[in-house]
Amino acid sequence: MKSLKIFGFIAIVCILSSCEKIFLEPKPKTDALSVFNEYTTLVKEKYAMLEFKGVDIDFLADSIKNTIVADLNDEELFNKLAIITTRLRDAHSSLIHHRNGENSLFAGFNLLEGYPSGFNLEILADNYIGLPVNSTIKTLEGGAVGVRAVWGVLNQDNEIGYVWIPSWNEEISDKEIEQIFSDLKDTKGLIFDQRLNGGGDPSLATKFASYFTDKPVDTGFERFKTGPGANDFSDSHVILQPSSSSNKYLKEVRVITDRHVYSASTTFLYSLDSINTIKTMGQRSGGGSGSVADGYLSNGWYWSLSTSEFIDAKGRHLDDGVDPDIAVALDLDDISKDEVIEAAILDLQ
Repeated sequence: MKSLKIFGFIAIVCILSSCEKIFLEPKPKTDALSVFNEYTTLVKEKYAMLEFKGVDIDFLADSIKNTIVADLNDEELFNKLAIITTRLRDAHSSLIHHRNGENSLFAGFNLLEGYPSGFNLEILADNYIGLPVNSTIKTLEGGAVGVRAVWGVLNQDNEIGYVWIPSWNEEISDKEIEQIFSDLKDTKGLIFDQRLNGGGDPSLATKFASYFTDKPVDTGFERFKTGPGANDFSDSHVILQPSSSSNKYLKEVRVITDRHVYSASTTFLYSLDSINTIKTMGQRSGGGSGSVADGYLSNGWYWSLSTSEFIDAKGRHLDDGVDPDIAVALDLDDISKDEVIEAAILDLQ
């Protein structure tokens, strides 16, 4: 009987050991070709805008694969993968190799390249919002540039309000938002400056947008990549609901944009686009309309990819940005004025 018990114990151990082997995943390969194949598969299965960006990922991968040899060093391999990353023309999609004691390697899209500057903080402060020149200006302190929000009326026309939100990546409370719109409700028109705002929290951007309408607004739909196949997508329609505040601003508004206007700032723009009292002015926006997934390749390199895109109520794909209703360039040689703000004042007058 004792020998049977021992035999049973050995059998159980063997079974458990076999189960463990079944559930253990094999260690992923980190040779150059394996890492290359891993990354190209990720892009093919997860990236949401291959068709819109005009990228044939199979053709692109095949054209590079022939150059992947076993003795590539890390930097050479990274540069091969970077070709794919930059071809996406998407500042939400990137590849990063963090190197101990050395500069990290980065691949991504520079959305500012080829565009002149559309914003100068010195010109803005010295002529419009600095306290020495405009005593009506109020600010919410904090944030990356020292303020979370700036608002007031302009000396150039004290019936025109001005708001600048440098980033949606800061906390602005409901009470603070109410204060901003309460202070501006008696102006005859409003300039909402989005320049330099590279995004942050889309729900904060939407909350501000909700103050500019008194009825629901169909803003378009977000198109999500839901599976590995080329046609695995689902659409989610987005309706902007009006704020319940009594301080909604339903008069004429001019929203100023530049190439920095990206991500959650694009959320703000598409939320307002169908409202006929609102026009955009300045420079083409940066875009960045999608949600993002991220992770690490088997060799430890960090990746991020857009897994959705937004298509607005006019049918426009927004990821590359959109041109303003009224194009205005900033003249950096003339420090006495901001041509975009001046054009917005004239348009509101």
